[in-house]
Amino acid sequence: MSAFRCKQSFFSGILAVLLVAIISLPAQASDYGTQDLSLGSRSSAVSQLQRDLTGLGFDTHGIDGWFGPKTNQAVLNFQKSQGLKVDGLVGPITKAALNAALSGDTPSPKVSDSAKAPTAASISHYNSHEKPVVDAFRANFDGSLAQTLVGRAIWYMEYGYMKYGHTKYPTTGNIDCSNFVSLVYKDFGYSITSAAKNYNTVGVKVEGVYARKISGSSKYTLVGIENLKPGDIFTYWNSDAPAKTHIGHVAIYMGLVNGKPCIINTCDGNPTAIGIINDFSYWYGSSLIEVRRVLPDSAYIPGGKINDNGPVIPAIYQIIPDKSIIMPKNLSTGF
Repeated sequence: MSAFRCKQSFFSGILAVLLVAIISLPAQASDYGTQDLSLGSRSSAVSQLQRDLTGLGFDTHGIDGWFGPKTNQAVLNFQKSQGLKVDGLVGPITKAALNAALSGDTPSPKVSDSAKAPTAASISHYNSHEKPVVDAFRANFDGSLAQTLVGRAIWYMEYGYMKYGHTKYPTTGNIDCSNFVSLVYKDFGYSITSAAKNYNTVGVKVEGVYARKISGSSKYTLVGIENLKPGDIFTYWNSDAPAKTHIGHVAIYMGLVNGKPCIINTCDGNPTAIGIINDFSYWYGSSLIEVRRVLPDSAYIPGGKINDNGPVIPAIYQIIPDKSIIMPKNLSTGF
């Protein structure tokens, strides 16, 4: 082979390596600036927004740097597709969702052939009951481990597409109450049992918290709320016969939200198996056994170091996702 051919082959190889390296470089996040973008905004950031929306299939009818009605409609359509608040405001959450969609940093696990999409009734229930609680929790999020753990439980409620069942969530997409609590805790390095009946040995008992029957009524009220902290675990009696013989249900305490104590757990009537309870008048009061605490005092201090191993994406979904799945790192508050 001639020297010329050797050099040509050499440089062709180098060029190929360079091209592979360039193609393999991770896509840079789009810069939409630090200011929120909304109807009437004019800037280069709006031009970038228009390019990205158009690339994702949301037509802005031109790239001119003006956030006009057509760009606003494109933003509204994008927000709706992502399950975000549909308000036309391009703030931190919408910016993160855009970059996640552009980078393809969204998991796409298989969906079971028997899976069904959330019903309109369940979505309506979520929007009227759970969403106001989530919005209030997010608005007061302090970044502590305890609140981050609660935030992860919310993330699973919104993006986990879990169906109630007693098999292993990582492989099947099914979840039950104790597997849910264990899953959330394991995301942050705490290995606790996935058997509800053994939750009387988890952590330590929180003293002074119980449900008291209201005199002259069939209702109950929760006593000792001031002793609770986010991340505490509520334990409940089993309902199957013979009833009240062992722990049959567990839930994670969210904190006092909108003036009410709230827990997040497996329950019916929601788009996925997870929902929020803020009324302890009936079963959630009458069946309460005790509350357990796993987290150390340092978990309630904002700004502390957080060891985050999760979230866990199942090998298969039992519920058809009705929006793109955005990982916590791409959400402004992590959930």
